[in-house]
Amino acid sequence: MKELVLFAPAKVNLCLSVLGKRSDGYHDVEMLMQAVGLYDRVSVREAQGGISVTCDAAGVPVGEGNIAYRAARAVLDRSRPGMGLSITINKNIPVAAGLGGGSSDAAAVLVACNVLTGGLLSRAQLAEIGTGLGMDVPFFLHGPTAIARGRGEVLETLPPPPLFWVLLVNPGFETSTAWVYKNLNLRLTKKVDCNKIARLKVGQLAQSLHNDLETVTAPAHPVIGEMEQALRDAGALGARMSGSGPTVFGIFETEAACRTAAERIGSRGWKVFPAPVVTEPLYGEYLRSTP
Repeated sequence: MKELVLFAPAKVNLCLSVLGKRSDGYHDVEMLMQAVGLYDRVSVREAQGGISVTCDAAGVPVGEGNIAYRAARAVLDRSRPGMGLSITINKNIPVAAGLGGGSSDAAAVLVACNVLTGGLLSRAQLAEIGTGLGMDVPFFLHGPTAIARGRGEVLETLPPPPLFWVLLVNPGFETSTAWVYKNLNLRLTKKVDCNKIARLKVGQLAQSLHNDLETVTAPAHPVIGEMEQALRDAGALGARMSGSGPTVFGIFETEAACRTAAERIGSRGWKVFPAPVVTEPLYGEYLRSTP
């Protein structure tokens, strides 16, 4: 095999609790993470010498500045140091939007590089590499549904929920995860037990959505609250910000209801992405035989 094309999904945080600050400067978190069917297209092709990364989204770094480059380099250093790779990323997931797009692209590159170099690394080894790249990367090797603890790298895979739809609404600007955590006041966080939300029926789940980081992003960007209210007014069973924002999402039981809401909300000038939750294992065809 000389080339592998994978589709890297976005994620939403159905629950995100910040439990405290660690001695290493990071925060202890507990998150209920769910992959959703909005995908970047990631092509990894064997090439002559070196690693190249190109991306069609403005502002995304190419070459060594891209997390995908670092993912490829890490696999090749362990498996085939002299091999060259050409990586092309076609973005559909908004950048710096709380949807894990960069981390998902990196996970896809880890999987593709491992396949192209002979599949020498296990899922656990790839996830270990992923932890060094970004805290969301391991999730995309264990999804579609998982509880994440520690800094986000300690994962418990859960059975996927019954199929429902989410409407992702993005206001068209980026937020910095580092800035959000730097400005987080732990006295304002509620530290909800995300494990209690897992396995709830759709209606109950939608009413239980939680995100401690919204205490930072929403006051700085009032449009967060406006988008959530617009989703509820359009029939969402519940709405919440994903990750550090600024994307918010609403939960709908049916595709028809989700797409109707997308037409209504899209008229306000925000970017809208209707998507089903992912219920099949991510990259199962390529990771099935690895622990």
